[in-house]
Parts: sequence; structure tokens; C-alpha cells
Amino acid sequence: MMSTNLPYVMLIDDNDIDLFLNKKFLRVAGITDNTISFLSAQSAIEYIEAHAHEPETLPGIILLDIQMPGINGFQFLELFENIPDSVKKHTKIVMLSSTTDPFDLAKAKGSEQVINILRKPLDPQELKDVLGKCA
Repeated sequence: MMSTNLPYVMLIDDNDIDLFLNKKFLRVAGITDNTISFLSAQSAIEYIEAHAHEPETLPGIILLDIQMPGINGFQFLELFENIPDSVKKHTKIVMLSSTTDPFDLAKAKGSEQVINILRKPLDPQELKDVLGKCA
């Protein structure tokens, strides 16, 4: 098992199949067996807000889809800015999307919270490379 020192990974995507596959990819690649999944960015941000003072319940990394109904990935990032700095320092965000829109890609790369943007489907080796650079 790869040692990433992550308590767990939060997956945020409106697609059940993507959530299932990404969870399996993370486990098979030895990144983590501990994931929590949300089908909406709203429920994910509510979870983070409710657990902001309990670091052991917070994800070490968030894999965040961009295009979602309701609150999209960029709106999630705006809400995440209001989360306490202790949480933001603890949690890294990787945007995971199938978008090819240059505006979306530039916006994701320009966000202070986002450490990288990866294309769907998730390539576990790419994620390991990203996490290795952050360690």
C-alpha cells in the first residue's frame, strides 16, 4: 500500500459510475482504501463545514468534478474559500473532469485551492505523481 499519509479521499461527482470506478481505482492502485463519496458539491461542502473542527474526519484530498448540476466544481471552490484555513491547509483539491473547455481548464489551474486538474477517467498513476509532488 502506497503511503500517502491521507486519512481518506473525498470524491465529488454527480455520476454514480464515476464515483464507483474512482473508488476502485484508488483502492487497486494502493492510494487509499478510505473514501467518502458525494453526488453533489452541496452535500460535500456541508459535510466539510460540519466537520471543520474535527481534522481526523476531513479528507486529505478531494477529487472534484467540474460540471455538476446545482453547485458546480467552481462554485464549490468559492464556498471552500470560506472554510477555516486549518481545513484548507490540511486538504488538497484535484479537479477531475472530462472538459476540454480552455476557459474551464485555465480557471481550474488558476485557483489557489486546486493543486492540479486531471482528465477523466482517473489515471491512478497521474494522481500518484501529483501527490508525490505535494508531499
